[in-house]
Amino acid sequence: MFGLIKYVKGYRVGAVLGPLLKLLEALMETFVPFIMSDIINNGINKGDTVYVFNRGLLLVFIAVLGWIFSLSAQYFNARASMGFGLNLRTALFDKILAMDMETVDRFTIPSLITRTTTDVVRTQTGLNMFLRLILRNPFIVAGAIIMSGIINVKVMIIYMILVPLISLGFFLTIRFARPFYEKIQRGIDRLTSFCRENIIGVRSVRAFGIQEEERASFEGRTEELFENQVRADRIAAINTPVNTLLVNGCVILVLVIGSSFVNGGFILNGSIIALVNYLFQILLAVERTATLIDSFNKANVSSKRIKEVLDCDAGCGKTPETAELTQKTPEPVPGAPFIEFSDVSFSYDKNGKDALSGISFTLGEGETLGIIGGTGSGKSTLVNLLQGIYPVTGGAVKISGINVNDFGVRDLRKLFSVVRQKPVLFAGTVAENIRFGNPEATDEDVDRALRASVADEFVYAKEGGVDFEIEYGGRNLSGGQKQRLAIARAFVRNAPILILDDSTSALDYVTESRIRKYVTGKETLASTKVIVSQRISAVMQCDRILVLEDGLLKGFGSHDELLESCGIYKEIYLSQTGDLEEAES
Repeated sequence: MFGLIKYVKGYRVGAVLGPLLKLLEALMETFVPFIMSDIINNGINKGDTVYVFNRGLLLVFIAVLGWIFSLSAQYFNARASMGFGLNLRTALFDKILAMDMETVDRFTIPSLITRTTTDVVRTQTGLNMFLRLILRNPFIVAGAIIMSGIINVKVMIIYMILVPLISLGFFLTIRFARPFYEKIQRGIDRLTSFCRENIIGVRSVRAFGIQEEERASFEGRTEELFENQVRADRIAAINTPVNTLLVNGCVILVLVIGSSFVNGGFILNGSIIALVNYLFQILLAVERTATLIDSFNKANVSSKRIKEVLDCDAGCGKTPETAELTQKTPEPVPGAPFIEFSDVSFSYDKNGKDALSGISFTLGEGETLGIIGGTGSGKSTLVNLLQGIYPVTGGAVKISGINVNDFGVRDLRKLFSVVRQKPVLFAGTVAENIRFGNPEATDEDVDRALRASVADEFVYAKEGGVDFEIEYGGRNLSGGQKQRLAIARAFVRNAPILILDDSTSALDYVTESRIRKYVTGKETLASTKVIVSQRISAVMQCDRILVLEDGLLKGFGSHDELLESCGIYKEIYLSQTGDLEEAES
């Protein structure tokens, strides 16, 4: 956990003052049994009420002072630990946003969610416990032993033997429980992933009637998590009876020895009460120290998982996201193609088969590129490489002669408006979602985009129009409605490169045709377009069409050129249109 201590930045004063104030509170606490012993021995035994009253006022003063120290310490400790959590969570979120998709896939999304939430909370709690108890507990133990030695050296020796025994029991318990805490965190990751898949795909689960199978699988995962938690708690529970036995035995021993000292006239009865109080102070401090170590142990497991994310630069691919946000973009190369793929290859698994291999083509600014091919041919992979989301494993992708990896993050992202097959909408109004990529868009811009995407037909029919509230994930909209809003959002962004990645798959042919007419119309949308589709009708009017099969470039040219030169393209055309006469002309 100490490897993350730099994230206390901005709250270091609280991190120092909190433990110091807890130390002062502990100092007040060690005086209390000694003063009570004095009240009994010199006040009550002698019937001196004035002495009792004066010493009682001193106890009240110490209690109030200790309360002030404790309250102040809690404030500073809480502020420091919460600030630490804030900084840590922000750093994690920024890191995840800056990751290339290869690294996101390696960690998995559910694991990243768990690390940003549960692991941060555990680490934050561990720091809070550390600040509260790191100075207080050792001082309490040492102070109580010293004060008991002032009263009676023999009892102090008993305490000095007892403390290591109890401490050893606590620490051994924590040592054996630690592996189970690690298994618990990994189990939470797997359970989160499983729940996410089933909740997102709940319609498919019901459609196939496999609720019982999925419920059984869920119960198996939760049972595994339950067993690990029980094993860890079972080990921790051993402490309670053992320590109770030690404590009660020690109390009996102190009372037996103390009574013989009282009968022999070596100490007074008030001193016995003080010795028992010091004993309980020691035991409570040791128990809290064990709790601190237990919490610290859990926090240490979580902090390692957090550091894996924060220190993952060596495992991240070379993409713009891995560079600093302030990285400057080189000047465009005069005369270079606007988009250029030079012998590009890519593999999701560095030791596996290439998803794309030997892809080379160029596209001029303002032209429209259609990409067509079967499922798994590499269409979406190609547009991801164009955006620099994944690092190429061979060759280079360039825009205006600049390698996408050399772009500043912000500069590269400004080049693209992207609509994917499964669009993501956010909770909020229609207008807020459409302005997501361009907050400065006017009402007229929003209206124009809604009409161009044929989304105006349903948006203005809903209560509130553009102020209609979209629920989380767009669950109160149909698939086609979500796609049209995502297309409108891309139109409003009006970036130099528009990517439509199979983004009309949920639309009927009439609606798709109306949107396509707007997209391919040079007078209405002045940008370079990349249209990915399995429908021949979506790419026929493009200036250039790229045909992919199993990650290989099988054809590149216009519609007419490909009908003549590319058998795969001709086969797709015939299978979807049946227009043999045009294909042969």
